[in-house]
Amino acid sequence: MTTATDRTETSEDFERTKTFSAPPEKVLAALRTPEGITDWWGPTTGSADVGGTFEVSFQDHEQVIVLDVEPAEEGQVVWTVKDTPLTPEWVGTTIVFDVAASGDGATLHFRHHGLTPQLECFDMCHAGWTHYLASLVSYVDTGEGQPSRNEAA
Repeated sequence: MTTATDRTETSEDFERTKTFSAPPEKVLAALRTPEGITDWWGPTTGSADVGGTFEVSFQDHEQVIVLDVEPAEEGQVVWTVKDTPLTPEWVGTTIVFDVAASGDGATLHFRHHGLTPQLECFDMCHAGWTHYLASLVSYVDTGEGQPSRNEAA
């Protein structure tokens, strides 16, 4: 069986586990509304409800990631990447957030299925997800994330 440590050194998907002092409901709320996603990841428009499609924009709207929200188990949020011009390797990949209660807070197991070291964007995406997952923890636990901010046009 592959351990989490082994995964970072093989062709496996990018994965991380994060802990929160806030309860699971608060973590899930940050993943299920455009306003929440905007506050930890980047400017978001559209519907983050199951069956919806939303867009997150970066770099003055030069990079726009279009995501479909998939049906998921309780405590889980699943997004499939529909389009992303600057990182086309992401198209068809799936981003999964599994959230569970842990003591007085929550634990998040994050996995970006298809984001592997073989992809050209892996190093940049690894750094990006590392930053934005820390931003998610900060946003949920303190109300202040470190999202991407697009400049006014």
